[in-house]
Amino acid sequence: MPPPPSYAEISAAAHRRFEALCAIRGRLRSTHRQALDGTAHALRPGSMDPAIPARHLLYLDLSRREPLAAIAVGDLDTATHVTFQLSGTGIRARNALWGSVREAGQLYLEQRRVGIAAPAVVAWLGYPAPNLVSALLNNAARRGLERLREDLGTFLQVRPDGPHLAIEAHSYAATLAAQALATDSACSVSADALAMIGSAGIPRHLAGAPGRINVPHQHLYAAIAPGDHLARWGRMLSGRRLLPSQEFSVGANPGLGLHAVSGHNTSQFLAGDPYSPRGYRDPETLSLRNIALITTGSPPLA
Repeated sequence: MPPPPSYAEISAAAHRRFEALCAIRGRLRSTHRQALDGTAHALRPGSMDPAIPARHLLYLDLSRREPLAAIAVGDLDTATHVTFQLSGTGIRARNALWGSVREAGQLYLEQRRVGIAAPAVVAWLGYPAPNLVSALLNNAARRGLERLREDLGTFLQVRPDGPHLAIEAHSYAATLAAQALATDSACSVSADALAMIGSAGIPRHLAGAPGRINVPHQHLYAAIAPGDHLARWGRMLSGRRLLPSQEFSVGANPGLGLHAVSGHNTSQFLAGDPYSPRGYRDPETLSLRNIALITTGSPPLA
């Protein structure tokens, strides 16, 4: 059996397909054009903080009505620490690709700040994220399981040298991540760490048996910000529960100049407004600092 292709080869093939799609853009349905344009914007040099390195397309899948995509920040072939960043309700490749990739870049920069020389972060939008109503059900998570397990399995094949692998999951994506990492599947995968932010809970059969999650229990972390009513209402109305895990702080740390998070969103900060609220993945928050620490194998700050 031939060895699996490198991520450089995977990305080069994905870019060739992307260029072919750009050539027929006018013939695509509107949702596909939106995802194509978002991909182009996310990959374009100068489209975000210049400190964020070049982005690498892993795939843009237009084979179904709802586009799917994954884009990496950093070199997946040489990274010592790799994080798959999963987003939740309403965040899809056709409407939030650039913002999701920017958030992956912000985590990449924060991981560098905590001392990791060669991280990589994948902005993973590989499932049709639900809307607020359908997020009360587990159907969207079940539909995303195969693709997430496939992508994590590909990573384990391409990188048999075993770099540190973490998953960061916001909102409904925590439901998906926990099920993908469950041991009750013949194709289950494992990770070294899981950080859940604003989680709306996971199915009860898993919440009651955290040992069935293929992550060391001491590296299972969760945080819910004050004022994150969507996470709490989602959990209550869906009947899901929180996975027993270590809590980490998303409050303020004035000594380090780090701000607190409020509300449910991942990004809220408006540049130039000193009173702007912060989201879970916004720069200069204790939340992002702790996510960077957890996803690279270090304990979070209080």
